[in-house]
Amino acid sequence: MQHSNSDSTQLPPIVIIDDSKLKQLFLSEILKSECTIFTFASEHEALPRLPEIRPQCILVDMERPGEDGLATINHIKSLSVTADVPIILITSTDDGDTERRALEHGVVDFVGNKYAPEIIRNRVKNQIELYGYRRELERQVDLKTRSVLELQDAIMLVLSDLVECRDSLTSGHAQRTRDYAERLMHQLIADGHYVQELSPELVRDIIRAAPLHDIGKVGIEDAVLNKPGRLTKNEFDDMKRHTILGASAIANAMKSLHDNSFLCVLRDISLSHHERWDGTGYPLGLAGNSIPLCGRIMAIPDVYDALVSKRPYKDPYPHEMAVQIIRDGIGSHFDPLIGEAFLRCEQDFAHIAQVRH
Repeated sequence: MQHSNSDSTQLPPIVIIDDSKLKQLFLSEILKSECTIFTFASEHEALPRLPEIRPQCILVDMERPGEDGLATINHIKSLSVTADVPIILITSTDDGDTERRALEHGVVDFVGNKYAPEIIRNRVKNQIELYGYRRELERQVDLKTRSVLELQDAIMLVLSDLVECRDSLTSGHAQRTRDYAERLMHQLIADGHYVQELSPELVRDIIRAAPLHDIGKVGIEDAVLNKPGRLTKNEFDDMKRHTILGASAIANAMKSLHDNSFLCVLRDISLSHHERWDGTGYPLGLAGNSIPLCGRIMAIPDVYDALVSKRPYKDPYPHEMAVQIIRDGIGSHFDPLIGEAFLRCEQDFAHIAQVRH
């Protein structure tokens, strides 16, 4: 049942759950000038309607036949659409223990027949206003966060372009490896592997960090970085330093920040994307799960793109040959779970390579 007036579309919606028609009418009369009111006799009637109504305040009677008031509060809090909506307890008693338990379950205030109408009206109005302020603050924070992330993404793009300007032999490598890494992580999640570790935040950070996995190459001499041929052993040893140079630069930046999960991922991915599952990689010779997950993920996009791309010392390998080389390296070079995920989405890698080259 809904109580409204001609201006109801402009008024915040609230829900009253109370089996007493008298109390429904009493509260509706008091609040009709402030709210669009939806009344229900039971939790069973109210809960399916909450996502549609999207109330800004909910009034719940603690004592309804066949229903537990505290359980109703818990059920309301378990719904994403009403998890943070203020709940006011409708009570006609001075039972301190009931009020204490209700507060512990998330109730924010109390109303009842012992309260004057203006007190009830003001208490409900105050909770609606506080809820509105909180939602607006969350919206502003979300906008600011997105703005910061967009700025960071733009900076990452500029830096990755600068890296590729220095390393003219690997044009497009940064952006392609980002796309490969994103596809690979989605496959891992679909396969049920590393689901706990690959939170939405970590996936986002790895995608953003992937184009800068070779950022340390800015510290390598041009004669080595852009040599038109195979590197000597000494030159290759010098090239290996890009992992440490990149990680060190990021670690220095982190000293001025209290907490930055993205820079942690960027540091780890810069340092460890050339480590190997069997411990024969560089720069630290890490093995197995001691290699950061972001580095184990990045290893496959980095190798695949190097194989299918033209280099001064080789023509691009066919996709099928690159897939076979990676298949042969599963369990030695590559994390077995990540390697198997690659084999399940290797055609998407081929598509990305074709579009991005």
